Amino acid sequence: MSTPARPTPTRRPAWMPDWSALLRDALQIALPDAAGGPPGGAGFVYLVADSHLGDARATVPEFVALLRSLPQARAVVFLGDLFQVWLALPKYWDAQTRAVLDGFRALQAAGTRTVFVVGNREFFLPRTPAEARARGLPFDDIVPGAAVLSWAGRRYGLTHGDVISLRDTPYLKWRHFSRGRAFEALFRAMPGGLARRIARRLERAMSTTNREIKIQYPAEELQAFARLALPGLDGFFVGHFHRDEAIAAPGQSATLRIVPDWFSRKTVLRLTRSGEVERVTAG
Repeated sequence: MSTPARPTPTRRPAWMPDWSALLRDALQIALPDAAGGPPGGAGFVYLVADSHLGDARATVPEFVALLRSLPQARAVVFLGDLFQVWLALPKYWDAQTRAVLDGFRALQAAGTRTVFVVGNREFFLPRTPAEARARGLPFDDIVPGAAVLSWAGRRYGLTHGDVISLRDTPYLKWRHFSRGRAFEALFRAMPGGLARRIARRLERAMSTTNREIKIQYPAEELQAFARLALPGLDGFFVGHFHRDEAIAAPGQSATLRIVPDWFSRKTVLRLTRSGEVERVTAG
């Protein structure tokens, strides 16, 4: 009697996100104690997401004014999608780009920790802090995947959120390709005018993303991600979905929190030292 053949293990495609690896490899960010102050430092951690600057509904002056108006900012965490499309190589920066970066630079100069989590509309951001400094980018930490922020005795997870919907295979394949070094090398060699024209096409192609998210909101996958990500943490923050929502997981006191998009809601979240989450709305 012949032995039944063992099934061949299914191999994960290179473009398919691995949530476990994302969380395992999370960047560790610690907010040190302020000299002479309470553990973790005084003030608040502000969480801002999805400003999509460049659209008439989300102007650069309004966003820069927001950055200047955040009182007692111990840290500002931006959770991705700063511009409609941002080619982050300096040769593509224009006056609006520089104005926004100057806003973050002013926060740094005031002693605020600036954390930038890469979204699905950012391309060619540095992979190391040294490269970020060399480019003149005003971010203390750049997070290409996920991070854990430790502050005031608590730990909070951070990621943009675009790898949570595993059914969006066209986007996930595009993401894998566009994050590769070959894609960046092509743009580095490309004349600026041509690159900007391509960026405008990308912007038009991605303009339906928000509508698709609203139509195909991945509630089940967000629940599954929360169950995997929340153990051992005091909260997890994501952007991307253009909602203001907290997602609970069985057996966990912490929640997965979707940070409201600044693009349409003009709202940010403020995290207190005691772990409370507060809404701050412009105006």
